[in-house]
Amino acid sequence: MRYLHPVTMKEKFVASGTYVHYKDGVETGSVEHWSIHEQPDGAQFIRVDDDWRKLDGSSVLLEAWRSPLVDGGYVERVDISAFGPKKADVKRIKATFTVIDGVLEIGRTIDEQDREQFEMELPDGYILAPESLIFGGYEASHLAVRPGEPMPVLSYLPTFLNASVAFRPTMYYQSARFIADETLTLGDTTYEARRYAQLNPKTGETLILWVDKYDVLLRYTAQDEAYHAILTQYSRRPDPESTEGKDTQSDD
Repeated sequence: MRYLHPVTMKEKFVASGTYVHYKDGVETGSVEHWSIHEQPDGAQFIRVDDDWRKLDGSSVLLEAWRSPLVDGGYVERVDISAFGPKKADVKRIKATFTVIDGVLEIGRTIDEQDREQFEMELPDGYILAPESLIFGGYEASHLAVRPGEPMPVLSYLPTFLNASVAFRPTMYYQSARFIADETLTLGDTTYEARRYAQLNPKTGETLILWVDKYDVLLRYTAQDEAYHAILTQYSRRPDPESTEGKDTQSDD
């Protein structure tokens, strides 16, 4: 897994995994590696290596800062370093999105151009959700707090085709509702999962997502069932309560 910044000695491992993408039941060649580490104050640092090099030559390295769970567990900063396909108009992008007092501060550099900086007012009830699958469960579970009610989702346009809009912030509406608690088997592992239906009210497109108790996406399926992705190589540190009273050793 590639990353923007290596894990520091103060960070504690929380979880890691890899998403594998499929089209019509066949692997596309694109994968998303991710890891989550806890900071001393309880915040989480999420690293993502979204690797499409085998498919079209592109890839996105991302780091996100998520507030401590006791403070809501909201994504409040995202740093992106992206590499476009060989034939794309845009070859290199660096972008930063930071939420400060209800305002999004944006920094964006396209190829060798001067850095662009601007601000964007945020509506009440927004969710900042980067365009990576590890944030899919987080997004669905937050949306489902108000079942079926469209809520503003703040993200960016993950395109390399046009410099004026490439990885520029965008706001759209989504809604989600909890369907059922289910048992989901991926490979040799069985998980207790929550199944959600997430709707884009503008396009009518619906996604089905299975999420574990930590809000980690286990699997998603598109409405037409042509596209889906599953989580593999999922590793997580034991819950504190599961090791209480026992002699344990950690490699962190």
